[in-house]
Amino acid sequence: MATTDGTATAHAGQPQKLQILTVRKIMSEVLRSELGSTKYDADEVAQLSKRIGETINRRLSGESGSERYKYVTNVSIFQDEGQGARMGTSTIWDPESDAMVQEVFANDSV
Repeated sequence: MATTDGTATAHAGQPQKLQILTVRKIMSEVLRSELGSTKYDADEVAQLSKRIGETINRRLSGESGSERYKYVTNVSIFQDEGQGARMGTSTIWDPESDAMVQEVFANDSV
């Protein structure tokens, strides 16, 4: 569960809290690096999404300071033609120890 200080709670005996602000920074850096001025290409979007997800997971595992956590990364890339888009997900988790972090990136094309 997220707290106001940018961390998530942890169970007793679990010494490390998820550093939400650190996770968000890593995600933002990867998205800017991979998508900066990228133009939408339907033929490439599946591989690009996979590469971004793998890069985020690799960096989170090594740099987030929360090695005990498992990460689930969902990357969705849409072509921006002025339309709106909304996504929703459902998960069963422990609100005392699990957390969710979301980051959105947009440029003129994606």
